[in-house]
Amino acid sequence: MLAPLGAGAQAPRLSIITQASYATDFEAFGVGAGLGFPIQESKVGDGIRGQATFDWFFLDKVVSGPLATKPTYWEFNINGTYELPKTHGVYVGTGLNYTNYTVDGALYTNAGGTELGLNAIAGLKLGRGHGAPFAQARYELGGGKQLVLTGGIEF
Repeated sequence: MLAPLGAGAQAPRLSIITQASYATDFEAFGVGAGLGFPIQESKVGDGIRGQATFDWFFLDKVVSGPLATKPTYWEFNINGTYELPKTHGVYVGTGLNYTNYTVDGALYTNAGGTELGLNAIAGLKLGRGHGAPFAQARYELGGGKQLVLTGGIEF
């Protein structure tokens, strides 16, 4: 059973998230950080938790030489996750994805744009408490429009 946070509940467990990601569409690695916070506690698992994360991806130059362009790509995600009962850390979730892509070069200056989309998430958290590693797959519907594979540690 899920128990809402109230006057008699323990103090919420705010956590710091560090992560590395791989964006399949851009074929790029990224690093990120964020915060995890409880939305609704559970006696048998993490219950419903929120995540707010920022990821910066390292993209290759589009072309080299005098026409070289330098692309940048980053994402901000706000998600809610729910640990499935009796699964030892398996969770699913959904959320919002805000992406920014820009290209600077000889022919283009600040070309690109921003998009908003939805996330569909599945993951596995190994253990409880500080220093628990996790692995997550996030499919972006709109926004980045790609699969992002992430691994990290929640402190």
